[in-house]
Amino acid sequence: MKTRNAFATLTICVLSALTILDFVSLHKVQAESIVEAESIRDCRKLVTGTYLTTLSANFGTSRGITTFNRDGNFVATASIQSGVPKIPPFSNTQGSWKCTSSREITATGLDFNYSTAKVPASITRTDFRATFTPKDGIVQATATQRSFNLNANPLKDYAPVQQTFTFTGQRIKP
Repeated sequence: MKTRNAFATLTICVLSALTILDFVSLHKVQAESIVEAESIRDCRKLVTGTYLTTLSANFGTSRGITTFNRDGNFVATASIQSGVPKIPPFSNTQGSWKCTSSREITATGLDFNYSTAKVPASITRTDFRATFTPKDGIVQATATQRSFNLNANPLKDYAPVQQTFTFTGQRIKP
């Protein structure tokens, strides 16, 4: 009888301890989720805005304007859109972005390359990772570009990296 009582008491103690640990772990996960959500909200506030950018790649440098909207969309224009040697004329880049940390985003954008006498029309997908310095209003990014046939799906199909470039930008303030 004493053995049964001791076993029952031990079982109750172990179950109580496990319940308390589960309760504490659940609240820890919820607290971490809240902190992560606040970090993402802070990131959106930090990123949203328009930036004057300088792009550097194998074609040299160019200037651009990129606007990151709070809803996670962006649009970018570049001073070389009318075309330069090795790069056909192209449209504005439009796409979406998401926060990966409190000061970093990843983004994917698409633009159309217009046909020329030497190059048929195509779609370019640009993927980039950018970090933001809130105090100075600076963005720094590395991007890769892939070119696709107009009939391809640039969001699903594979194409080799055509070009890698970097850009830096300064937030435009009113």
